[in-house]
Amino acid sequence: MISKIVILDGYTDEPAGLGVPPYINTYPRLVAGAVWNRVKDADIKYWTIDDARRNFGSFIKQARESQLLVVIGGAEVPGKYLGGKPLSIQELETILLLTRDVNRILIGPAASHGFGGGGGNIAVETGKLRNLFTEIVRGDPEIYIDELMQYGFEKARPWLLREDYELADKAFRLGAKIVLQHPNYGRNLVVEIETYRGCSRWITGGCSFCIEPRHGRPLMRSLKGIIEEVEALYRLGVRHIRLGKQPDILAYMARDIGKQEFPRPDPEVIERLFQGIRNVAPGLITLHIDNVNPGTIVHYPEESIRILKTIVKYHTPGDVAALGIESFDEKVVNTNNLKVYPDEALEAIRLINRIGRERGWNGMPHLLPGINLIYGLPGESRNTYRMNLEYLTKIIREGLMVRRLNIRRVAVLENTPLWLRRDEVEYLLKKYRDLYRFHRVRVMQLFDKIMLKRILPPGTILYYLIAEKKSSSHTMARFPGSYPIAVKIKGEIPLWSILAVRVKGYSAKSVSGEPISLRNL
Repeated sequence: MISKIVILDGYTDEPAGLGVPPYINTYPRLVAGAVWNRVKDADIKYWTIDDARRNFGSFIKQARESQLLVVIGGAEVPGKYLGGKPLSIQELETILLLTRDVNRILIGPAASHGFGGGGGNIAVETGKLRNLFTEIVRGDPEIYIDELMQYGFEKARPWLLREDYELADKAFRLGAKIVLQHPNYGRNLVVEIETYRGCSRWITGGCSFCIEPRHGRPLMRSLKGIIEEVEALYRLGVRHIRLGKQPDILAYMARDIGKQEFPRPDPEVIERLFQGIRNVAPGLITLHIDNVNPGTIVHYPEESIRILKTIVKYHTPGDVAALGIESFDEKVVNTNNLKVYPDEALEAIRLINRIGRERGWNGMPHLLPGINLIYGLPGESRNTYRMNLEYLTKIIREGLMVRRLNIRRVAVLENTPLWLRRDEVEYLLKKYRDLYRFHRVRVMQLFDKIMLKRILPPGTILYYLIAEKKSSSHTMARFPGSYPIAVKIKGEIPLWSILAVRVKGYSAKSVSGEPISLRNL
């Protein structure tokens, strides 16, 4: 019987779901919960890759003494992170070499879609990792772990996918206490909550680069399961929650999901979800969302307005509805089966602004759109850069606010339609490399700084910032939650202090401010 386990969290970043600190994704909780469901007194040690780097000798010793090393990996969405650095393929190879006498399994998106190397890269195929692990778990981790604990490696099936959330809900509740071992626990830890799995657009194939439609027909998690998990986390002291592990929060329990590309949202169900969370966790400091499909807003504006108003009613300010627009070039939209055309995307941005631009208690607007733009997709040309800039300029001229603009080069992942066109993508990435760099800097100067000034005018006071990083000359502080603005403060402030700050200046991606109050967390 396996009873001594080490989990190495190499961090995950997926189109639906974030697991880079201060976030913890679903995978560590599912693994720990599935183990404790079978062996209640199992000894599970949880390490983040950053902690393992800092205490490498101790980590390797503990891993060697374990019966099972579980590696979680897959930063499949290109990004830069203030809170942590994902596991690299080189680090993975070193760790596996030093633990070669231990059974090792790989779970997370890296197991099914390759080991992503960030934007502008082709993922390392899972086939090239096969000899490094005892097993690569392409299926759902709680099912594999459950079988492993009962039957051993020979009979546990790594390809099985859940058909319902019965076992997962139990694993989420039992595994909630693994958060106590996270280095950000009691500070700014944000727990990512899964509401459903899969994309409603799977019936048309979804976006060419995305892994979510590959899950097949969307599988919904019950209100009861979600609310009971939040309650378990809240009782453990978690105060920052994000409903982020789904491709479109508006489509949770939507009518005809799995039958229509854009199913009709159900505002009453989402009202019950948020109300239920608030009933069991009344003292949450952060309750945020993540992804919103702009196509849902375009097809069902009335239902979308009702849901967005519900979110504003129950959430905490500073929230971001990340819109997967990807491109304002119609040719790229058509070639890659993207969600909306340019003018439709603009309408979704306008609607979210109407509902969410009022300021809340922490000084931030309640709910603003975020925009993702991806470069290197088939169909791209110089005109793509011109069209993207043209629509960003329209947003500025209309007086709209966008909290976050994420410009990145596409990551090509295994088992996506784009994988079959990876040579074409590599060609485009090389062809427009210099143009991309120039364009990115220009957008940061033209768009990002204007948006920061619009969202946070000079003199705005921000409450409940947490000091996360410091150098000899300044300290960086942020809110816990979705895509928080980084605030740069002169001088050294004790880490994990809670600050109120008055905004004074701006750069492309952050603001500067002066503290007006400070207390320990």
